[in-house]
Amino acid sequence: MYLTLLKHQWRKTTRSSFFRQGWGVKILMTIVALYFLASFGALGYFAKEILNQAFDEPAVLTPIFMGFVLYYLLVDLVMRFFLQDLTVLTVQHYLVLPIAKSKVINYLLGSSIFSFFNLLPLFLITPWAIRVVAVEQGPTDAVLWFLALLGFVFTNHFLAIYVKRVLAVNVKIFGAVALVVALAFLGDFMDWFSLTELSKSIFGPLGADPLLGLVSFGLMALIYLVNFRFLLKMTHLDRWKVAAKEASSTRFSFLEQRGPLGLMMANELKLITRNKRTKTILWMTLFFSAYGLIFYTNPIYKDSISWLLFVGIFMTGIFLINYGQFLVSWESAYFDGILTRAYRMEEYYKSKYYLLAFSAVVMYILTLPYGYFGMKAIYINTACFIYNVGVNTLVLIFASTYNKKPIDLSRGSAFNYQGTGAAQFLIIIPLMVVPMLMVYAFDLLWDGNYGLIFLAALGLIGILSRNYFIKQTVLNFQEKKYINAAGYRQRD
Repeated sequence: MYLTLLKHQWRKTTRSSFFRQGWGVKILMTIVALYFLASFGALGYFAKEILNQAFDEPAVLTPIFMGFVLYYLLVDLVMRFFLQDLTVLTVQHYLVLPIAKSKVINYLLGSSIFSFFNLLPLFLITPWAIRVVAVEQGPTDAVLWFLALLGFVFTNHFLAIYVKRVLAVNVKIFGAVALVVALAFLGDFMDWFSLTELSKSIFGPLGADPLLGLVSFGLMALIYLVNFRFLLKMTHLDRWKVAAKEASSTRFSFLEQRGPLGLMMANELKLITRNKRTKTILWMTLFFSAYGLIFYTNPIYKDSISWLLFVGIFMTGIFLINYGQFLVSWESAYFDGILTRAYRMEEYYKSKYYLLAFSAVVMYILTLPYGYFGMKAIYINTACFIYNVGVNTLVLIFASTYNKKPIDLSRGSAFNYQGTGAAQFLIIIPLMVVPMLMVYAFDLLWDGNYGLIFLAALGLIGILSRNYFIKQTVLNFQEKKYINAAGYRQRD
């Protein structure tokens, strides 16, 4: 039965329209994946030299290495939640067949192990086990150490899957896990306790104590069982029908009462809040609002106005960049209906402009606390905010007329490249690289602050002339609408 399910999933994947096209994206993502694998492999191989240099060549390195394991597992859990996609299998089709649900669920969970996120730690811990643990503790302990750590990695894997699935049903469980992770990092930052010492005490005996290996795989089995029982409880058609009915109840009455423009904005917000992939973008947006802490707390970037500008554009425009690249593709399932509606297309695109602009306003407000690091952060983020609203939003709206690849909104966002083409990567150049180069040129020739003023001026010009650019977008859309409609009809 498991072999049959594997064949079905393989055929579904190879017969999809996405599998047969978009080779440029596949090649680029392969290069990115190889880069991360090589980076983790290099870090695992040269970790011995790095720690020797950082800690003045201590006699034993493994305990120092184990002091970082808890940090890695906590960060790994967060990144898996936001980036790791859930294994997709059309379970509904099998519920009406004489197949045990337990077999389908076991296949669903078991096949999820073959994840890119489980491959990365292998490239990290394998070189360390061979180069350091085998030398310090012996080959047998090195094998036990490797297997025990692998058990904790898989525990993290199934825990992230459970938290991600349970979020749609029980927010309290998700909140509890998120609170534990947040308190762990907060307590370490405030010196209430040391995660390093805690990590050493928990993971230090790995390899030397085989019982810890059994504990790691016991935890993995426990989390697997929790996942299994949760899916077994949720996997029936009636439950899904009720969930679909409840998901369609969200309303935005304050917008719906404000004419065609407000109604279209309300419909767009409903699309965002009711579908898995667009909701993932919302979560990612909130998560990356803290991205600036990486740069503002690092002295290396303190005087680099170009990098701080990159951060400003990214934080104030992360939603409009992620969502705006597929601005029309989100509605590909009913694009033919859009073409037959009675409202003017200028109103259609104006509603999208105001929605993206509003997202930039919200993100700009969230970046105001970075003023703690100085007024320079406020000036940079303000210039980036105005540029995003006046230039990048209009660029994205115009570029959306060229995207004719459909999107299935029920799928997750992480590692889901449906609807993605080479254009989605190339558009980063005018959105982020061009403003960075302009400000860098001003910084070299005169003063970087003049570059910020120039960016803000371009943004203001774009805001004031937005109606003209929207009209040009509509004209371009009218030329391509039937080509796009034909593309949107192509389904997996």
